[in-house]
Amino acid sequence: MRKDELKQLLQKYQNGTLSDEEEQKIEELLENFDVYNEFLNETLHDKGVKEADFGKVVKKAQQTFFFRNTLLVVSFILSIVPLLTMFTFIYYGWGREQSRGNDFIRTIRTVNKMMVPNVYVDYDTVANDIKPFTMSVTTDKYKMFGDQRSYLGKDTYKLFLNDVFAKESNYRVIGYSINQIGINFIHPKAKYFLPDERTKIESLPSDWPVEIYISLDRSYSLKEINEKFKGYNMTWLALDTGVEEQMKDDLDFIRTPAIGFPYKKVHVDSIFNRSFTDYGEVIKGLELLRNNEKWATQLTEYKDLKMAERLKWVKKHRELKIYGIAITGTAKDVLSLEKRKEVNVIRLGLIHLP
Repeated sequence: MRKDELKQLLQKYQNGTLSDEEEQKIEELLENFDVYNEFLNETLHDKGVKEADFGKVVKKAQQTFFFRNTLLVVSFILSIVPLLTMFTFIYYGWGREQSRGNDFIRTIRTVNKMMVPNVYVDYDTVANDIKPFTMSVTTDKYKMFGDQRSYLGKDTYKLFLNDVFAKESNYRVIGYSINQIGINFIHPKAKYFLPDERTKIESLPSDWPVEIYISLDRSYSLKEINEKFKGYNMTWLALDTGVEEQMKDDLDFIRTPAIGFPYKKVHVDSIFNRSFTDYGEVIKGLELLRNNEKWATQLTEYKDLKMAERLKWVKKHRELKIYGIAITGTAKDVLSLEKRKEVNVIRLGLIHLP
């Protein structure tokens, strides 16, 4: 007898609408249920299983089931994590020298070299750490004062697949924030007033090593820079890319950085005599930043690098034109620059305490 048929008969039995024959069948069936229940109770009693203990048995079975499921979940996690890590290694490492991970590290170096005056990455201490879906790159940073390195600290950049989701620094007081952006250079044609800080330098002891940023009265060729500032310890040159003369207010400067390149190639513990001021190398740097502009933007505080526009302008003019210079020396040395007609504005950078 099907379940639905039985339910219909029981309903009719309750309502008293069954025929005599149907009523007899239902009563026989109910008697059979009574016999079955009696047998079940006698069996449980014989085995010493009380009604109260029966709930405990069920609860224990549930706990065993939960424990087994937990083991299955843990086993799954332990097996999937190595697989995800292997996938991440392949994601960042495929292509060897041209891999995504190496390209990210090159972008970090180039951003630092071309957007941060006189700050260098110690190539020999670059470290990376790969976990499922993420890659972290830690770099040591330093400045140069003469031939001496001044250690700044560490910066760590974290990728989630192809996006930089965190930047950490142990030497930046307020981290990577637009509030720590300083305006160091001003193009001579820009309609913006940048205060001069010569009086700050004059108040320092004459033998203290300092770093200054000078904005020039016009853009000069590299040959002119070498001739006019011979004998000064130049560390970084601000490059005219056509964008700088359009800067007119604070918002422009916190959105778009000055861009340039080191005056000399600097490595871990030595300065090579060969000048870094090679047009081809600068173009390569600009092209890398243009190709990886998303990363380059995420690696800095700036939101509009204008790399395509800048690269096009430099290629069109086929020459590196300089409108600003970062220089290190003693306070006395750099103050000798204030009388030069080429110098428009002087800004004070880092003071290197003796």
